[in-house]
Amino acid sequence: MAIDVLELQLASALQRFATLQRRAGSERDQAKLLERSLQELGTALEEIRVAQEQLIESRSRLEASQADLARERERYWQLFDEMPQAYVVTEPTSIITEVNKAAAQLFNVSQRFLVGKPMSVFVCEERSRFLTDIGRLAAEGRSAELAFKLRPRERAPLDVIANVGGDPTGLRWVLRQRTTLEPEH
Repeated sequence: MAIDVLELQLASALQRFATLQRRAGSERDQAKLLERSLQELGTALEEIRVAQEQLIESRSRLEASQADLARERERYWQLFDEMPQAYVVTEPTSIITEVNKAAAQLFNVSQRFLVGKPMSVFVCEERSRFLTDIGRLAAEGRSAELAFKLRPRERAPLDVIANVGGDPTGLRWVLRQRTTLEPEH
C-alpha cells in the first residue's frame, strides 16, 4: 500500500474516532465499555500514526540513499569511461561486462555492442590457451601480464599487453598496444 494512501486512511480514521468520542462523552447512558473501547481504539490509531511516521522517515532515508548511489554510480562511470587507458571488465569466461571508450576504440566496436560479447573472439591466435590462462587467473584470484594478438573489427591485428587482475567473479583488464621495443611474453 502506498504511504500516501495510508496517510489519507489514517486521517479519515482519526476524524471518525474523534466524532465517536464526542458522541460517547455527550450521552450519559453509554456504558463504560464503549469509553474503554474508544480509548483502546485511540491508542491503536496512535500506534498506527507512529508507524506511519516511521515508514515515511524510512522511505525518505531510502530515497536519499538511492539518490546517493545513483550519483556515485554516475561518477564511477564517468571516471571509468573517460580514462585514457583501455579498460575492460569480464566474467572469468571472457564475457565482457563493462568497457570504456578507449577499449571500444581499440576493439573498433561501439561500447554497447561489446558488452555481452566474449573477449576471446577478438583474440587471433591460441584462443583456447587464452581462455585457459584467464580461467586460471580468475580461479586463483591473482594478477598477471598477458601478451596476445588482438583483432579489432575491420582492422589488422595488434600486439597487445594486458594487465589482468582477477578473482572468481571476474577479471579486470588494462590493455595497451605493445610497442616494437617491448619484448614478447
